Amino acid sequence: MEIRELRIDDAEKFLNLINITEGETPYLLYEKGERKTTIEQEKEIILKGKKNGNIAFVVVEKGRLVGFVWGGIFTENRRKHCLRVAIAILQESTGKGYGTKLMNALEKEALKKGIIRFELDVSVKNKIAINLYKKMGFIIEGERKNSYLIDGEFDDDYIMAKII
Repeated sequence: MEIRELRIDDAEKFLNLINITEGETPYLLYEKGERKTTIEQEKEIILKGKKNGNIAFVVVEKGRLVGFVWGGIFTENRRKHCLRVAIAILQESTGKGYGTKLMNALEKEALKKGIIRFELDVSVKNKIAINLYKKMGFIIEGERKNSYLIDGEFDDDYIMAKII
């Protein structure tokens, strides 16, 4: 197992990872099959993200990408100290501590860039993710009602943040 930065040459494997994780859980933004990104577009997204200072790490297990964490740095002057966080791990690779390792790698790199606030949103039903975030020092700052429509039912989410 290796944790490393996402590279442009990972685009195809990374897109495959995203598509699988979106199909495995209702807790991600996109539904299964909704994302229409091509490999070339994904390469451009990765390149643009690097230029903008965004941070992305992947978990590599036997040559296969099995998880990722992404941190998007805000471009507005008043929010440049903040990082928007997203994470996903293949169901078959959960329970191995990868989430913790990814979050630690993200935080370490973000601190080098002057980030002091980490924020995310998470379904109130996603207990595994909420436990990870709390373990990493995130607190619940608020709750949004009916923020997602999943399989015809509304779902609430927590707004969580960690300040260093």
